[in-house]
Amino acid sequence: MADFKVTVDSETLTIDGLTFAPAEADNLKAAVSFAGSMRDALAFPPQIDYKQFVVQFFEDGRLIVKRAEGQAAGEIKFSFDTVDRLVVTITSTLEISVDRKRLSPSPRSVGDPGFHDQGDIIEG
Repeated sequence: MADFKVTVDSETLTIDGLTFAPAEADNLKAAVSFAGSMRDALAFPPQIDYKQFVVQFFEDGRLIVKRAEGQAAGEIKFSFDTVDRLVVTITSTLEISVDRKRLSPSPRSVGDPGFHDQGDIIEG
């Protein structure tokens, strides 16, 4: 349960079975962190709802984060011992996605034939 399978592109991120947009990464990270902060609680609720994500608690110490009901399927299984690792994985995955988006060539970076060097539009 310690290693998370990650798939990244510039538009979507997937950790284990949960796919999310880069814009949702902070909410996912906050949901996982909040659940992790409950480690020393005397009793756990069955689940906590955190914006578009839900974290479920199980008696054996497992936790599952997934989308709220009515949204796409997928989940990440983790434990209190792997909360920090999951938060780092979410952060790193987002950084990779941002880098891919930033480093991917745009039409202007490879010479858009619709523009002169001075930025004038060429009439076709």
